[in-house]
Amino acid sequence: METISMRHVCLIASALILAMPLAGRANVPSQGIHKLDARLALIAAAAAEKRLEPLMSTALTREIYRRNSPLAARWNAAGQVQVYLHYDRNGNPPDRAELAAMGASGILNSPALGVVQAWIPADKLESAAALTGVARVTVPRYALVHRSPPLGAIPRTGSVDTQGDQILGASQFRATTGYTGQGMVVGVISNGDSGVSTDQGTGDLPSNIWNDPNNSTWKSSGAEGTAMMEIVYDLAPGVKQLGFAGPATTAEFLTALNDFSSTINANVIVDDLGFPGEAMFTNGDFANGVQQFATAHPNVRLVTAAGNDGTAFWAGSWNPYTLPSPVTINGVRYTMAMNWGTALIPNYKLQIQDPQAGDAIAYLLEWDDPWDDTSTTNDPNDYDVVLFDSSGNPIACNQGINIGPVAPATSGCTQSNTQPLNTPGPLPVQGSGATLASTATTAYLEVFFGTGVPNNPGSNLKILVYSTNSNVIQITPLTSGGIYGQSAVGVPVGSALIPGEISVGAVPANNPSHIESYSSKGPVQFGIPGSGTGTQASVTIQEPSFVAPDCVDVTGVGGFGSPFCGTSAAAPHIAGLLALLMSAYPSSDDPYTLLQNSASQPGGGLNPNGIYGFGLPNLDTLLTSGTYPSTAAVITSPASGSTIPGGQSTTFQGSCLGYDGTGTFTYHWDFGTSAIADSGSQNPSVTYNNAGTYTVTLTCSNTVGSGSTTSSVTVTAPRFGGGGSIGLLALVTLVFMQLLSARRRKQLQN
Repeated sequence: METISMRHVCLIASALILAMPLAGRANVPSQGIHKLDARLALIAAAAAEKRLEPLMSTALTREIYRRNSPLAARWNAAGQVQVYLHYDRNGNPPDRAELAAMGASGILNSPALGVVQAWIPADKLESAAALTGVARVTVPRYALVHRSPPLGAIPRTGSVDTQGDQILGASQFRATTGYTGQGMVVGVISNGDSGVSTDQGTGDLPSNIWNDPNNSTWKSSGAEGTAMMEIVYDLAPGVKQLGFAGPATTAEFLTALNDFSSTINANVIVDDLGFPGEAMFTNGDFANGVQQFATAHPNVRLVTAAGNDGTAFWAGSWNPYTLPSPVTINGVRYTMAMNWGTALIPNYKLQIQDPQAGDAIAYLLEWDDPWDDTSTTNDPNDYDVVLFDSSGNPIACNQGINIGPVAPATSGCTQSNTQPLNTPGPLPVQGSGATLASTATTAYLEVFFGTGVPNNPGSNLKILVYSTNSNVIQITPLTSGGIYGQSAVGVPVGSALIPGEISVGAVPANNPSHIESYSSKGPVQFGIPGSGTGTQASVTIQEPSFVAPDCVDVTGVGGFGSPFCGTSAAAPHIAGLLALLMSAYPSSDDPYTLLQNSASQPGGGLNPNGIYGFGLPNLDTLLTSGTYPSTAAVITSPASGSTIPGGQSTTFQGSCLGYDGTGTFTYHWDFGTSAIADSGSQNPSVTYNNAGTYTVTLTCSNTVGSGSTTSSVTVTAPRFGGGGSIGLLALVTLVFMQLLSARRRKQLQN
C-alpha cells in the first residue's frame, strides 16, 4: 500500500505542474468547443495538445480515494470522460450510432432531462459537441451518498434487528394485526449492495432480491444499500420482493425509478442520494423529473433521506462588507466580501471545523438568479468563492465571469486544476473542493463580489459544505436548512403542495426525543421574496416529512459496520412502515395521512415543523386510536396447489389478519364439496374420500368486516375404501386373498 500511495502522490504532483498552463487555454475557440462547459473545454484543449495524462491521472486518483467533487469531470481507465449531451426535448436525441462510431460507451437517453449520458473518449469531446442536435455538453450531476457519519461503528456479523422496529411500533403492529407487508414490493436506491448473499444465508434478507440490470455499469462498491434493505426487511418481513439499484447520476436515478415501476411493480422506493449542484431556489430538470414520476405513479410512494448536512448549511441574504485591505486572487482584485457578522462586529470568514485532518471537503454556493437547465448562455452575474486553509492560503477557487473567458494559471490557488476557475456556468452556482493538509483541522470560505464586469446577481444565497469522505462537517455561522434536490420536490394536489418524496430526518435510537445535529432541517423555501429576476413566487414546502431512528444495529456485512447512523438509516424505516400500512389498509390511497396520524412531536412545538416534520411515527398509535386495518384471511397449510391423499385426515391451517379492538375473529372454512361439512375452527382436520381438485375457501370476519382467500388442493384416489366401487372391490379382494392365504397355510400344516 505504501508504494501505491507514493505513486499516486507523484502522479498528482505531476498533474499539478503540467496542468497549470492549460487553464489559460481552456476556452480556446475550436469546432464544437463553444458547446462544452469550461470543465470539459479544459480537457478538450489538453487533448488537442496531447497532454491528457496529468488530468486523467489526477481524476482517477481522486476516484480511488473517493475524493471526487460531485461537480468535477470524471474519467474511466479507458480514457473516456462521462458527459451529458443536451438536446431539444421536442426534437431528436443525438444519433446513438454516430456516438458509438466515435468510441462512446454507456449511452443512456433520459428524455425527462433532455440529455444523453455517455462516456466519450477525451479526444472526441469536440466531435461529440458538434453532432447534430447537441445544444451543449456538460458534466453529469453526480450523486453524493448520505453515508453513515463516522460515529464509532463496531463491525459485527450475525442476525440482528434494528431498534427502530420497537420504537416505531412496527413489531407491535405486526403481532397484533398479522400484517407483515404481504404483497408489497420495495425498491432501494443507494451506492452498493455488497454482502447480500451473506445476509440471505442468515435470514436477514430474503432470497428474492431483484437487481436492476443497469447496475452492472452503475453501482459502486459498498454495502449501504444492503444495510438499508435489512432495515426494510426487519420492519416488513412479509414483503413480496425487495429490489436494488445504484445510480450515480441524475439520469440514472430517473431511469432506476422507471425500472422499479415497470419491471417489478414497486409500491415503495427509498433512496439516500443527494445531488449537489441541483437547483435550491426552485425545481430544476431533475426535481421536475422526479415530480413527473410521482404524479404519473400515484400508487408508488417515494421516500428519501433528508441529508446529513444540518451542521454545514447556510442560507441568507447578501450582506456586503468592505474589506480593510483589497484581496487579489489570480489577477482579480476584490474590495467587497460577504459579511456573516454584524456592522459592528464584521466577519467575512465562514469557518469550517473539519473533524478529521486530511479530509476531502467540497463547497457549493447558489444564488437566486433564474435557473434554466436548457440555457446555452452563461449567467451574466456571479459571486466568487475561495476556500482558504487555516493559514490564509487559497486552496480552491471559483471566480466565474470575473476572470473572463480565458482563465489564468492557478498561481493564486494550490488546488489541482481538474476544474477550471471560471466554472461551472451557465447556471447560478459555484463550487469546488480540496483535500486539507494532514495537519489541518480548520479552513474557511470567503464569498467575494467581483468588480469590473456587469454583475447584478440575486441577493439570496445558499451555501452547502460537505465531506466527500462522509465526515460530518460543521460551519460557523450556521442556519437551518440543507434539504434540496429530490428531497425538496413538491407535488400539487388541489390547492396544496405535498411532498413528491417523503423526506426523513434522523433521531438517535437511544434518545429519539432529540434530533441528530447533522440531520438536515427545513422547511424548504423556494423563490424567496426579493430574489433575483425571473424566479418563481415564494413557496414553502414542508420538509422533512417525518423523523425515524438512526444509529441502529445492522449485520455489518460487506465491511459496512454497525451501528448504522445518519438519515440513510432513518429513511428505510419509513419505507418499511409504508409497506406495512399499504398491506394492512389496501382501501386507503393515502398512507402518508396514516403516518401523520400515527406520529407525535418528539420536541413538542408546531406540527409540522422544520426539525421533526410531523414527528416520529408509531403504528401502534393507529390501533389504540381506533384506526383499524382491513380484515383478511391467509391459508398457510397445505400450500395452494398441493396434492393430498384421499381417505386420510388432513389438517388445514389458516390465520386471520386485522384488528377491531378485540382481536376476536370468526373463521369459516368451505372445503369445495358438499360431502364435507363447513367448519368454524381455525385449524380443522377433514378427510376427502373422492379423488379430484377442490377449491378451499377461508373467510375471516370481525366487527370491521370480512375477507376471504382461496386455495386449491388435488386429492388422490383413496388406497382402500372411500365409498366408491373401486374402493369396495379392493376391500373384497383383500378379504378374499387373506382367506385364500389362510387356507393354503392350513393345507401345508396337514
